[in-house]
Amino acid sequence: MNKTKMISTVGPSSLDKEIIRGLIKGGSDVIRINMSHSNLDEAKKIIGYVREINFEEKILTGIMLDTKGPEIRIGALEEKKVFLQKDKIIRLSESEIVGNKDLISLSSKGLISHIDIGGYVYLDSGKVKLEVIEKGPDIILCKILNDAIINQYSIVNIPNLDYDIKFLSNYDIECIKFASENKVDYIALSYVKDAADVLDVNDVLIGLNNNNIQLISKIENKNAIDDIENIIKASDGIMVSRGDLGLDTELEKIPSIQKRIVDLTKREEKIIIIATEMLASMKENVRPTRAEVSDVASSVVEQVDALMLSSETAIGKNPVQTVETMSKIIESTEKELDYSSYLKSVINKSNTISKAISYSAATSANNINADAIVCSTTSGLTAKLISSYRPGCPVIAISPSEYVARGLSLNYGIIPVYTKMMTSTDELVELSKKAYKVMLKKDEGKIVIVGSFPLSVNYTNYMKIEEIK
Repeated sequence: MNKTKMISTVGPSSLDKEIIRGLIKGGSDVIRINMSHSNLDEAKKIIGYVREINFEEKILTGIMLDTKGPEIRIGALEEKKVFLQKDKIIRLSESEIVGNKDLISLSSKGLISHIDIGGYVYLDSGKVKLEVIEKGPDIILCKILNDAIINQYSIVNIPNLDYDIKFLSNYDIECIKFASENKVDYIALSYVKDAADVLDVNDVLIGLNNNNIQLISKIENKNAIDDIENIIKASDGIMVSRGDLGLDTELEKIPSIQKRIVDLTKREEKIIIIATEMLASMKENVRPTRAEVSDVASSVVEQVDALMLSSETAIGKNPVQTVETMSKIIESTEKELDYSSYLKSVINKSNTISKAISYSAATSANNINADAIVCSTTSGLTAKLISSYRPGCPVIAISPSEYVARGLSLNYGIIPVYTKMMTSTDELVELSKKAYKVMLKKDEGKIVIVGSFPLSVNYTNYMKIEEIK
């Protein structure tokens, strides 16, 4: 089983129960629903499919809902796709009109006054670059800098835009309530600009009496980079969304920005996800490019928690094959990693009993070449701590809460298992042995067992090494 997790986005190409089953069995740990392109009825159907498949296959798969966020979009077009020709002039308007090759509308009001002459506007997530050459009160004239076909309702990016759009729309609040009602595991927050945006969503969840959903902040703009340390502290995880980020900052800086965000997030023991165009060529082809394989492998070498597939599985021709290909790249790359050297480089912040036990479990597992760490957890915290130390063996997290177990789907190296409530330490040991045999399909080996003693203690204080023969 791979330690680096995979997130697969469901869309028109994969909105079918058997294809979703293929995504999950192919290696997807989390199924993502992008609410910029789906509606609540579709989301309900996808969640139902995942839960049915989990019951039938006796597995746990996390579900992520991606908010629409304060995005800017192209309005309706006369045709769903419109060709824009290089060097032609196009007008952008705030009026609600049906657009064409000469005039298109933008979704946000009051935006145009904040766009400067000489600045750039990117249409359809960067497919077309426009240069602003003239502007009026509610319309701007732009020169088209490259040939391309754009889609209606697609994303508009405007670098260095100083325009404050309300972070939570009524639709996003509705989606958050839907996520809470349907016990979604993760909400990915689009276009976060600072920690206050994350706290606003957290306030909504508090109002819904929900402390289970984990918040993943998508880093897509310069403002977020400027406040990255506070955003990491306010979030359960971070997603480096390289597509939009590459339009809002210099493209050549993306690798160093990614590396910095990865390091900061891992240091805070939070989830770190790399996204955007991991295997983009597989939307059309059955094989990825060598550059894409290297890109995936490089992220695996960085030991990030998860990699995300977006359009590859949502609208691509080969959704299941794409997942299977990424899984093989991850598996092959992980075989070459030196896990002990990473643990030695970690700053040991064992300032609590749980952290001391977690660090000791990871160190002991590496030292004795253990086959697994089995962790009993009621909140998921100890399993996440052990995961943050990146031990060389898998971490089997057993929990009496299905919600808690599913909420570990994204953490590096964790195999979540939903089990009964234990009543004694002896039962913990026997259940740990059974979970090891069932999940890893092995009859012997060395395991490190972590839990609480007595079981009434609400923190981790117990570690035992067992040799199964």
